[in-house]
Amino acid sequence: MSAPNEDNISNPQLSSNVFNELLDSIIVDVASECHRIAKLGLDCNLEEEEEELRLSAQARATVADPSNSSETNGKYIVDIFGQTHPPVANEILECMNCSRSIVAGRFAPHLEKCMGKGRKTRLKATRSSTAQNR
Repeated sequence: MSAPNEDNISNPQLSSNVFNELLDSIIVDVASECHRIAKLGLDCNLEEEEEELRLSAQARATVADPSNSSETNGKYIVDIFGQTHPPVANEILECMNCSRSIVAGRFAPHLEKCMGKGRKTRLKATRSSTAQNR
């Protein structure tokens, strides 16, 4: 095949070719600069990233350790970032509908049942209406 005649290239094709050449040039410049910085050890954030990787690996090892049983300080669970969180919310709240004391971790499901609202009540209403129709 013969080489395409440059006189017959349309403006959109020409602008697309120019854009692609500029984009390729920018990508090569950024990649070579990043390689140079990494090779010479000029990256300022490299120590911070290495510390984050070390802490992440340490947290994974702590969580995966069966002797640790995923608890530290007696009752708190450690996440992969090394932060501790209580396993279940221990705060006790009073239901405004029935005045019962409910643990905070079970408060939303209790309100769904107690007030008759939420996703499960719609399913029950649909089931009961179909059962009455039969």
